[in-house]
Amino acid sequence: MSRSRRFVTPLLWSLVLLALLPAAASACSVCMGANSKTGPAINGAIFLMLGFVAAILTGVGAFAYNLAKRARSPLPPHAAHSPSMTGPEDTK
Repeated sequence: MSRSRRFVTPLLWSLVLLALLPAAASACSVCMGANSKTGPAINGAIFLMLGFVAAILTGVGAFAYNLAKRARSPLPPHAAHSPSMTGPEDTK
């Protein structure tokens, strides 16, 4: 049996069991609104955490874009003739 099949088979069985037992998959009383003050606070916390994830992913994307943009740009005129920017075979 392949390695991926050993992982997928138990996962599929657990999903089937979860679908057959809907009471085990239902939300708790806090999420369903039994306490009117806790529900909005939890929702706000979830959206705050999603905002943090979005901000970090935006920063990673901006950094990757900046690296790609800098890789496409030509060297400045003074750096094109610098011996530190060229290989050791070009220093003669």
